[in-house]
Amino acid sequence: MKAERLLAILNILLTGKRVSSTELAKKLEVSVRTVYRDVEALSEAGFPVYATMGRDGGFGLIEGFRMTGQMFSTGELQRIISALDGLSGICPETEIENLRRKFTILLSESGAKGIPCPANRIFIELTPSTREKRITDLIDQAIARSTVLRISYCDVEGRETERDIEPLALLFYWQSWFVYAWCRLRKDFRSFRVTRIVRTEATKATRECPPVDLNERPWSRQWEEETIEEVCFTADKGARGRIAEYFDTDAVSENPDGSVTVCADFPTGDWVVSWIMGLPGTVSILKPEHLRVRIRETAERLAKQNV
Repeated sequence: MKAERLLAILNILLTGKRVSSTELAKKLEVSVRTVYRDVEALSEAGFPVYATMGRDGGFGLIEGFRMTGQMFSTGELQRIISALDGLSGICPETEIENLRRKFTILLSESGAKGIPCPANRIFIELTPSTREKRITDLIDQAIARSTVLRISYCDVEGRETERDIEPLALLFYWQSWFVYAWCRLRKDFRSFRVTRIVRTEATKATRECPPVDLNERPWSRQWEEETIEEVCFTADKGARGRIAEYFDTDAVSENPDGSVTVCADFPTGDWVVSWIMGLPGTVSILKPEHLRVRIRETAERLAKQNV
């Protein structure tokens, strides 16, 4: 994430040493071009970053600069600390704790100067479940080491395949963790939902995928390319809570028997089949027809497997 990178660069520069763009790129595992963009963003935010040329050149902070609580409002500091707390379960604990301690000191400085410190109202919790945490830890290690993972992956229809992937990024999207990776089986970049990874094995093979700029968020293009269609279905009233998490109230109407009808534009990729089948009670697909067929075929296949 860009915010995490900016904090990391700032943390390095606050040591008082000059650091070359190449060294920063290596530490952060990004391109030199990305480092220049991040440094420019820090400058625009008011941090006095300077650059020197030559063999011993690099980036640094103007001598005597010290980050103080005056640079942030107490609310901003609390938001930063909350964000760091939320990342503690997915990022290396020592890195997050070091950053958290520094911003907590700044918050204390604000309080010491009589600046009111309102009670925190926002808490961010992104920590995966215990099982997911074991998998995301292996993914994070593979990203840091540029190595390959061998995984067994279960698709929406219950088919399990073994494949080698080259992890590039961890994503939190639609209330779930994904790993964006180069899939050696499909020879393409793919997003894999962590909860569908059945087994994970670290390997010593190294990353060989084509270059990709993660700052362009290429996974977003994959999701945007999904077909969007009007989906209409009815569901038992027990499903209203789950439905409310994804659909606006104007897309949901209540029926006389207490059931609900949903009509909204929705991506019809494979994951929507498992989402609809995961709703409690009975569900009837009104349209599109091909979605009704896919759900029926998936249900029939599962029924045969569990006779």
